[in-house]
Amino acid sequence: MAAAEAVAEATPAAAESAELSADGGLDLPAVVDAALARDPAAAVVDARREEARLLEARAGSLLAGDVALALRWQDSGPLGRSGIRETEGGVELPIWRIGQRDAAARLAAGSKAQRDAEGQSRELRVAGEVREALWAVAIARVRVAVADAALDAARRLEAAVQRRIAVGDQAAADEIPARDWRLDREARRQEADIVRVHAELNYRLLTGLDRLPAAFTEAVGQPRADGGHPLLAPLAAQLARARAETEFARRSRGGNPRLTLGARNELGGPDNGNVASIGVGISIPLGITAASRAPEAAAAVAAAQAESELALAERRYQYLHHEAEHEFEAATEARDRLRQRAALAERELAHAAKAFAVGEIGLAERLLTETRARGVLGDAAAAELEHGRAIARLNQILGVMP
Repeated sequence: MAAAEAVAEATPAAAESAELSADGGLDLPAVVDAALARDPAAAVVDARREEARLLEARAGSLLAGDVALALRWQDSGPLGRSGIRETEGGVELPIWRIGQRDAAARLAAGSKAQRDAEGQSRELRVAGEVREALWAVAIARVRVAVADAALDAARRLEAAVQRRIAVGDQAAADEIPARDWRLDREARRQEADIVRVHAELNYRLLTGLDRLPAAFTEAVGQPRADGGHPLLAPLAAQLARARAETEFARRSRGGNPRLTLGARNELGGPDNGNVASIGVGISIPLGITAASRAPEAAAAVAAAQAESELALAERRYQYLHHEAEHEFEAATEARDRLRQRAALAERELAHAAKAFAVGEIGLAERLLTETRARGVLGDAAAAELEHGRAIARLNQILGVMP
């Protein structure tokens, strides 16, 4: 039982640290779909869809609101001897004010546009999260691979130093820096693997998948033909809706007129007669008090806030667009430059290995060369992937879906 409990406790950690497998049949759009299925914001889109449906139904209704049932009974018995009893019943029908129904239709259209814009923005947002998660995993993995190569070189160098010490070709004190360098490479490899584990866990939590697409690189996309952007569209739709709500509140000031259709029956009186009648009435709110204007003022505040948020978002979008373009250009230059430096570093490593073997350089110079050259090789390997990530980020700010 103790062994079984130990295995059970170790299973989650083992699952988290296990590397994700590559799947050639899995592509980037499929991963985005998997993440969308797990996105908590899906409930908001569903709520928006129901709201738009109800607002559209209200705008298409012949009445401005719910029908009310009115009942009244009156009896003079407790207060006098006339014996009059009155019974009255009817229905109250709220009717549209002039222009109110058109305002309700515009509000319904604004709600539908907001629903569609938020749905597209949600899809792009999730696509961006997937892009970042995938490239984080890829970069973390290449860092691990580079650390593995450096650790392997450190172990081989340490073994070579130990052999040379054994035959008297190397000072015994040189074993200390060789071992220290190997231990440092082991620590760096462990740190790189921790970053990989965290990146892969984030991918698992985001997508629910234990597989990675074998390829997910992208080409630089083109801006949308309509000039819009899914990240700004919800705010623009929110502003249009807020303005429609302000207009609807203005048209609804004071409430809706109510048309009353009813019947009345009067029994009793001096002649003990029974009088039945029908009637029509209407009540028209004047909407002249400050209280009747409060909903309109609140809607105007919401519209002003929406306008401000859209202006700020447009300004930030311009900055992010410039930043993404600059990042792409810088990543391209860094990749090309590091390709050249990596070729030089490979030659430098080979030369240092030969020079150390024949005694032309000492251990200190060899370790310095290894540290510098391995760092360049690691940066070059990461630069290849960071260039791909820069393309993905540029596509994200352009609003290009995978």
